[in-house]
Amino acid sequence: MNLTELLMNIWGGLIRWFFQLLYHQFSFAYDWVAAWVSGGKWKEWVYESGKFFNDEPILEIGFGPGHLQKEYLLKGKHIFGLDESRFMCHLARKRLEKLNLAGQQSSLCRGIAQYLPFAGDSFSTILMTFPTQYALDERTIGECWRILRSQGKIVILLAVRQGGDSLYKRLIRWLFGITHQSPENEVYQTIWTQRYGAAGFRVEQVWHRLGDDHLWFVVAEKESTPFANG
Repeated sequence: MNLTELLMNIWGGLIRWFFQLLYHQFSFAYDWVAAWVSGGKWKEWVYESGKFFNDEPILEIGFGPGHLQKEYLLKGKHIFGLDESRFMCHLARKRLEKLNLAGQQSSLCRGIAQYLPFAGDSFSTILMTFPTQYALDERTIGECWRILRSQGKIVILLAVRQGGDSLYKRLIRWLFGITHQSPENEVYQTIWTQRYGAAGFRVEQVWHRLGDDHLWFVVAEKESTPFANG
């Protein structure tokens, strides 16, 4: 291993450690950091996931501070959420409580994606936004297959390629890039199709334009029916 590879490994480890803290002990700062590295677009990107599905009920794996939960509950959507962080579970429940959605708090639970606490054929849509490596775990993929209904979909927002040529846009693009939330190389992209395809899903990778930005989605359907991404 040369010096460059060593430094990149050290940097990657520091980034993973930082995000581990941010998602747990420092969760109170999560929204601020997310807004900072995205130029204030983080929630807009997450909400765009809804373009790829219509059917309910929905399971959001890794709901974080609960912004999408709040958005969909206010629209009357039938949505559930699972997250492994007790800190994020607390934040999300507080957010729902403030909006008089306390009765919906039972739809949130703490757990891990590799062992989903739901019966088979329970959901029409599973949603993950900016997930970590758990989304590539074969146990996670198997569990998603088990709880999805026939023709159900997994919608994963993996990364964003930010556009714009202004100095501000370039700075934000650099900040977002150093957090490892920018699109990866072709080998990494291929892994998603291979892993989910091997489990029986029909997989499509989609670059979806939103303003100056391009959002990278993976959409995996449980049965081989045509995609309708809109």
